[in-house]
Amino acid sequence: MKRAYLAALLLLAATQAPAQQAPVSEPRDCPACPDLALVPPGQFQMGSTPDAPELEPGRGESPAARLSFARPFMVSVREVTHGEFRRFVEATGAEPAPGCRVWSGGQWIEDPDRSWRDPGFATAPRDDEPVVCVSWEDARAYAEWLSAESGKRYRLPSEAEWEYVARGGTSFPRYWGENDSREDLALSLACDFANVYDASAVDALRLPWPNARCSDRATALALAAQYKPNAFGVHDIIGNAREWVMDCFTASYAGRPTDARAWIWQGGCEQKGVRGGSFASRPRDARAPARGAEPTGHRQSDLGFRVARDF
Repeated sequence: MKRAYLAALLLLAATQAPAQQAPVSEPRDCPACPDLALVPPGQFQMGSTPDAPELEPGRGESPAARLSFARPFMVSVREVTHGEFRRFVEATGAEPAPGCRVWSGGQWIEDPDRSWRDPGFATAPRDDEPVVCVSWEDARAYAEWLSAESGKRYRLPSEAEWEYVARGGTSFPRYWGENDSREDLALSLACDFANVYDASAVDALRLPWPNARCSDRATALALAAQYKPNAFGVHDIIGNAREWVMDCFTASYAGRPTDARAWIWQGGCEQKGVRGGSFASRPRDARAPARGAEPTGHRQSDLGFRVARDF
């Protein structure tokens, strides 16, 4: 009965304009499990057209690929938090190795004393902040633990799923507006929806790239779900912390599966996809089609994750 009700809501949401869609969620699968949003099936164009104004050459986001989602899926409403990850470590004893790349002295440096427990910010991490300084392996281990705790299949989202969610039912590079938040704009709405490198952080971080023309008073990582969600009810999909995805990183979309599946090599790969931008990202890197990659063992103070689950 519950599934039938949710299916009806999904059908209604799929026929409405993005601004009218009502987020659909389910109760938590287990006490340690995160809140999940139900993402409806549909189609979208993954990537950017060759004439997109913020296209990053060499990142493989163009030419775009048309993808279809035949089934709904679940995704965590917010990035996995420090408190949620701490419960995983306490329950399993799977303490990630120390060492994390942090912004210090005007550059990114590898600091052997930093970790997810102490990413090097001005104050100690709070339980409701996104967890950072976690590798792809750390994130996957957390998802596997949730699967064991809940009896449901938790995992990292595929790159296609991630971008579909990040667009929030729109075709825009940012779900809050087609042209908003470009670096050449005099004023940006980004600070209402995402924690990116903006005027608030310039004096604290002094990063060597443009900042968004707005101010959200966050100089680094912000509490999870403090910014407005998209039409799927998902917070911080753009900004705050960059997010691991399941896929191996590829130089283009040529040949990728045309459905939601992650693109994974049989023998494994050294580079995994990273999406979404962070508090330290220049505006053009904080948009749905922007792509990045890191080695699977990489840990950085602006890199976290969220989880997905099959419906």
